[in-house]
Amino acid sequence: MNMSSKLMKEDIAKMFLCSSILEERVLKAYQSLADRVMDKRVSKLLEIMVHDGRKHSVLLKLLSESIAKVDVNEIECEKLFGESWKIVDDLAKAEVYSVPEKMDLATLIKKMATLESYVSEEYMTSAHLVLTRMAAEEIGLQLDIIKDFIDWIIVDEGRHVKIVEIISKLT
Repeated sequence: MNMSSKLMKEDIAKMFLCSSILEERVLKAYQSLADRVMDKRVSKLLEIMVHDGRKHSVLLKLLSESIAKVDVNEIECEKLFGESWKIVDDLAKAEVYSVPEKMDLATLIKKMATLESYVSEEYMTSAHLVLTRMAAEEIGLQLDIIKDFIDWIIVDEGRHVKIVEIISKLT
């Protein structure tokens, strides 16, 4: 995709679809952590993030479908989002494919000591969505639904940052 030329509706739809795919991968990582951590409080907090991630993935896919019928693959998404896609995708894959042993809270915190990586994922998601909304407006896609869905997700992402911070203080 040539990003130097003017964005097309299909480009915006692909951005939302890639965001949906990434959200799905991140929620699987959070689910893996929730399943493995022995502290029930932490597990429940992570489950909130998993629930929100499912909701976000569906909303983002819906946005994509409401703009244009597109399909994307991992390479396209990585080109579209650059290094941030790779960092978050690698982090999610590393967790999902890790040894499925139970962890105490200290081990979980070490795993998330890349804590900044988890927090930055939440911020990165918000930033991508704001930029995608701006790009949509630039090409005349003034859909109120886009703004509402993105605003809901950004509020949730902010709450996720706070949840990760709470988890880090529970040790």
